[in-house]
Amino acid sequence: MMTDPSPASEHPLRILIVEDESLAAMALEEILGMLGFAVVGIEDNADGAIAAAERLRPDVVMMDIRLLGPRDGIEAAATIRRQTGIRCIFTSAFGDAETRHRAAECNPFGFVRKPYFPAELQRALGHAAEALLQGASTQAPS
Repeated sequence: MMTDPSPASEHPLRILIVEDESLAAMALEEILGMLGFAVVGIEDNADGAIAAAERLRPDVVMMDIRLLGPRDGIEAAATIRRQTGIRCIFTSAFGDAETRHRAAECNPFGFVRKPYFPAELQRALGHAAEALLQGASTQAPS
């Protein structure tokens, strides 16, 4: 069982939650806190998510696919990735092939289906932490 959410680091992953249902966002925030992650913000729409990602610079965005407003989470994730380099983990109750294909183009760390289960969140975020750590160790110093 993995207990450290950020391998080889004393700092927990900083996570931005993007979820249009407030109860789901609060539940996710509570679960992530119990798992040892640091939630840096919660947004419910694409424009708010993009602005928060630019301002807060989280390590990972937990991105719901269906959001309030005209733009969905896939569009928001693509913009965040393009503007900041920050990747996401998609969350959704919907898993149809077309949606997953569109989402895969954003190069996410993964997908977590709703309802949330702590073990699945831990696994997805552990994978993200490892990928971030490997990316940091393979990048040339600037």
